Amino acid sequence: MRDSQPPHTLEITGLTYGPHGVGRLDGKVIFVRGVVPGEEVEITVREDRGSFAYAELHSVLRSAPQRRVPPCPYLPRCGGCPWQHLTYSAQLHAKERNLLEQLRRIGGFSDLNVLPILASPHEFGYRNRVSVRTESGRIGFYAAASHDLVAVDHCLLADTRVDAAIQPVAELVRDLRSAVRRVEIAGRGTLPGVVVLGEVEGRFNNADGTTAIEWLARHSDATGIVLVGRGWRHAWGDEQITLSPEDDLTLHGRCGVFTQVNPAANRLLVRTVLTMGAFGPADRVLDLYAGVGNLTFPLARCCAQVVAVEQHGLAADDARANAGRLGVANCRVIAAPAQRALREMRDTTFDGVVLDPPRGGAAEVVDALLTLAPRRLIYVSCNPATLARDLKRLARRYRIEAVQPIDLFPHSYHVEAVVNAVLTC
Repeated sequence: MRDSQPPHTLEITGLTYGPHGVGRLDGKVIFVRGVVPGEEVEITVREDRGSFAYAELHSVLRSAPQRRVPPCPYLPRCGGCPWQHLTYSAQLHAKERNLLEQLRRIGGFSDLNVLPILASPHEFGYRNRVSVRTESGRIGFYAAASHDLVAVDHCLLADTRVDAAIQPVAELVRDLRSAVRRVEIAGRGTLPGVVVLGEVEGRFNNADGTTAIEWLARHSDATGIVLVGRGWRHAWGDEQITLSPEDDLTLHGRCGVFTQVNPAANRLLVRTVLTMGAFGPADRVLDLYAGVGNLTFPLARCCAQVVAVEQHGLAADDARANAGRLGVANCRVIAAPAQRALREMRDTTFDGVVLDPPRGGAAEVVDALLTLAPRRLIYVSCNPATLARDLKRLARRYRIEAVQPIDLFPHSYHVEAVVNAVLTC
């Protein structure tokens, strides 16, 4: 039992790529939440896994100067912001170190040109959409290391419109009869209001159509509701959202398609991709995992042709609609999984490939990319572990010129990275 375990004193030596700090106790690696490197803490081991263990923090015996009181009133119980107790500069430093460690340990790289991390323009209020859990008519986030719901009325990470919608959305969840398990509240970018997306377990209850329409009539700041389940999707009102990957470029999409949650930092990301790619007016570029065109259309402005590949049907349709609305004639959109599209284009020549895969990485397309052999690869990753794994294989034919980390997710351990790789053989 936990209470029978004696307390121990532990020196915290670093932060993991995850919510934990790390130290060693009698040679064993100990993971503990809510700590800062350089601190001495009192802990109780609660879960021994043999070569490592998880521990519970009891008290901080010696505090590090990078510790601060989290401004969020739901901490430390809420698990949504595991690093909010660190100063923002300490978070950035830890993300750089974690990226370097993953590239070294998994990829075997020891001398890469990893540039200083680019900070998010906004530390709080940066998210234009949040995803919350539901339970018994309440919405919120899971407590750390559990499925216990911490109900919230506000979120410091959400932008003004999204934050203001949290309490009305809780009312909607209580009124719906379908089993809504997760809700996303999405700001509409340059358009007014928010859209609400509910993920439903099981079947749709027909009475919810009337509920959705009545709720929208009472809340003018919300323009649309979408409910999705296995094999079905229902929408009411206006579900359109916009994103602006560049200051003078606005794209449209529908609720539920992937967009970056941090619009200001996303513009840093797009500028980094364009700068690293250095593509010119004669270049043909392939954009894999393209979404609604976050990178596609900025690339089309400077290249001869862009071929965008996106397997999500709604997103691919939205990308095509964006090309038509913007009058972009040098862009072709293919609705297909990236692996299949590459197989069908194996005899096509591209000067560059840009890829922005999901967290699982791009292992499925690495061999095809090595065969296609564009002169330049720009790999955008939100997961240092899968990035390191894929780069290790790509290094058979590519030299990695630079890695640029970017913080799109303050107060979490997540970090974005853009890699510039050049064909060598």
